[in-house]
Amino acid sequence: MDLANMFYLPGIAKSYDSLWMERCVETWLCGLEQSILDDAVLDAHFGYPEGVGCWRVAKRRGIPVFITIRGLEVELFSTRSRGRQLVKALSEATGVIAVSHSLRNAAILAGVPKGKISVIPNGVDTACFHPGNKESARTAVGYRNTNKLIVSVGNLKPVKGHDTLIRAFASLENRTRVQLVCIGGGVTSPWGIELRKQADSLGIGNRVQFIGPQSPAVVADWLRAADLFALASRREGCCNAVLEALATGVQVVATDAGDNAFFVKTPCCGRVVPVEDWKAMGVAVDECLESNFDLCSITESVRDCSWSRVAESVVRTFESRAVPTALRIG
Repeated sequence: MDLANMFYLPGIAKSYDSLWMERCVETWLCGLEQSILDDAVLDAHFGYPEGVGCWRVAKRRGIPVFITIRGLEVELFSTRSRGRQLVKALSEATGVIAVSHSLRNAAILAGVPKGKISVIPNGVDTACFHPGNKESARTAVGYRNTNKLIVSVGNLKPVKGHDTLIRAFASLENRTRVQLVCIGGGVTSPWGIELRKQADSLGIGNRVQFIGPQSPAVVADWLRAADLFALASRREGCCNAVLEALATGVQVVATDAGDNAFFVKTPCCGRVVPVEDWKAMGVAVDECLESNFDLCSITESVRDCSWSRVAESVVRTFESRAVPTALRIG
């Protein structure tokens, strides 16, 4: 079935986007059989404009509505019009799913009743991200270097902190025997170009490689080929890349952003360092590269984050909160 198109003006009148989303969702529902709508719930991912638009339609139709918040909402809470819309929608929704404890706390601080919010992390495709033979993986991705390998996955944007990671890499005690491979889009963007210049200026340009976006299967092979995963994010909700690294059985060094500390919770799993602290990150990377770790313990730490287990948690949340129509919203 074709979905209705949403009217959208990039960068203009963003407080009206929820109205255009509402119209889009209403048009879509009007094309569905009533028998489908009788037992339906609306499941909106991202608070604005998706969540607000779906909440308005659901309130009018008496349909249960669930809104998942993923991280962008933190900045929106402090805006005037969109923030008010978002808090009202979250407060009156049938239920709210936060992908991290830090997001739940941010929503509560913004005024959303804590009883509305369930924390369910992002899911990992464990059919793709699982342990494997390191040498076979290195052959698969064409990594023929004998140096230890650090892999980082994330689009090249300031929020992902690659500049902090590069400074940390430059501080490593044995940096001449280590290689850093960064996977993610934005290699030719202004920020991507600045990162390359930074690596060159620190004398590590030949040991830092930016390979652009890759398919999940290729990313999984790079993780299996790695000795360590590192990410210096300035902000996160529930970081998929961290979960995928752990599911693949590789230690993680990450900043204390979002729920990273919730998942990297034992020395076996890696280290968590303060945001922006390149010195602490360098020390943590050195420690992990020299440590022995139990691959099985790392993968077991995120056992409950598989797609199937996360889906089960979402369904249970829907079932537990989808009460009679008159009480469903508000």
